Amino acid sequence: MAFLTLLSSASAQDFTLQAAPFSPDAVAPGGTSSSNITIGSTNGSPDTVALTCQVSSTQATTSMPACAVSPTTVTSPAGATATVTTTGETTTVGYTITITGTGTTGVLTTTQSLTVLAVTPQFTITVLSPVVPNSVPAGSGAQGTIIINPINGYSSPTQQVGGKTIKGITLSCGSITPLVTLPPICSFNPASPEVKGAAVTSTLTVNTFGPIIGSAAVAHPRHFYYALWMPFPMLALLGLGAVAGGKRSRKTRAWSLLALFVMTGALFLTPACGNTAATTTTPNGVTPNNTYTLTVEGVDLDGVVSSNTTSTNSANPTVTLTVTSPTN
Repeated sequence: MAFLTLLSSASAQDFTLQAAPFSPDAVAPGGTSSSNITIGSTNGSPDTVALTCQVSSTQATTSMPACAVSPTTVTSPAGATATVTTTGETTTVGYTITITGTGTTGVLTTTQSLTVLAVTPQFTITVLSPVVPNSVPAGSGAQGTIIINPINGYSSPTQQVGGKTIKGITLSCGSITPLVTLPPICSFNPASPEVKGAAVTSTLTVNTFGPIIGSAAVAHPRHFYYALWMPFPMLALLGLGAVAGGKRSRKTRAWSLLALFVMTGALFLTPACGNTAATTTTPNGVTPNNTYTLTVEGVDLDGVVSSNTTSTNSANPTVTLTVTSPTN
């Protein structure tokens, strides 16, 4: 009798109830998921329907996810949304979400599933600002800024090595394309930033190899001997003064002092006959002309690598730098 009553009640409904699969169908503790609900009419007559949802599991759980429907009351035909919210302590098992519609002509239910997955805390790297300038001559460099983003409460581990505490994420440019003999090189400040559940930044510097300009004093010792002729005219002047005066007069002494002064100055100026020339060398070689793509990655002491390093979308942490011919 009860079975026949249920059939009669179901056939008398003036509305239908459907729910799309939850998206995403699996979340980490603390995540949320939602489902679109559709309420239709069976005979063209509108019906006022109250909507609720409930979460259950066949396994023992703690911190059961919460479910809410918005709006809670609709008039068919209409739509609504069911949202499931978990906490950081929600047990990582499968859950059943039951959505109920109560109208003036009866009650309908539909179910969907949702899984809460255990996840490993990790981090991503994002280029906060690209390197500037974006084109440099070989031998010059550019700077940008990156940001390390913790996921699921990530904190960088620490280790004790030889009585010294080592911590932080080691940053590097793990991939540089195209492959050349002397590609640009990366450095970071700080090189190993510590992450404790909040995003941190680091300054990225990209340097290139190019000419090194210096100076060298080039001495020519033989020029010293060539300059020795300069004092002789002065010595002749001294001799003439001595012959003309017989006795040393004031005029003779003046000539003598003048000659001695010129001789001394000539001797001091003689070493200046050498010269100093600028030199340009490339002891480390030169970075070839090209546009380089550098992928930034990080790894912590536990071996956890930045999770978006191999991403192919816009989140891929890369910077580009164009290298041109060195300037003289």
